[in-house]
This record gives sequence, structure tokens and C-alpha cells, in this order.
Amino acid sequence: MSGGALIVGAAVGYFMAVPLRRIALIMAFGSGVLISALAFELVKVAFEEVGMVAATTGFLLGAAIDALANKVLAATGTRHRKHASGLQPSADEHRAAAVLQSRWARCSTASWS
Repeated sequence: MSGGALIVGAAVGYFMAVPLRRIALIMAFGSGVLISALAFELVKVAFEEVGMVAATTGFLLGAAIDALANKVLAATGTRHRKHASGLQPSADEHRAAAVLQSRWARCSTASWS
């Protein structure tokens, strides 16, 4: 039954023009449901295996590391790497894109023989 939602969603996305705001809402809801289901399942197992203090500490530490990594990535310009409108920044606009392009150029012109 749950696989049917994937087919319906793919058909709607293929045949209809769905506004970006609605896509963002659906994606945010779906990812939140997935993350919470996973977290509840993992926290339950961790609680049973190592106890409440260690499970809670691990859960909060993981959340803090994720939040910190997200802040670091956003500060380096990766929040502009891909945009839902299909418009991508040029290398001149963002430092991260310029670094990646220069590394790619060096790799593609290197002699592998």
C-alpha cells in the first residue's frame, strides 16, 4: 500500500506543474516523518541496550553535531549550491563552486598513463 503513494506522487510530479512551495512542504513533512520514525526506533533500541543516560546523551550529541555541521556548510556557501528553480550559481558567485570547478578541471586534464 505504501508503495502506491510513490507511484501516485511520481505521476503527479510528472504530469502536473506543482508549485515549489508545495513541493517544499511535502518534502519537509516526509523527511520529518522519516527522521522521527527512525529516531524513535533507534532510541528505543539504544535505551534497551545501554540505558537512559547513554541513549539520551548519544541522541543529543548526534543532534548537536548535525546542527553544527549544517551551520558550517551553510556558512561556506553550500546552501546556494542547488536551487529548486533550476538556476545554478556560477563559479564567480560562490567560492565553493569555484573550488570544485578548479579541482575538476585539474582532474580532467591530468595524465592517467
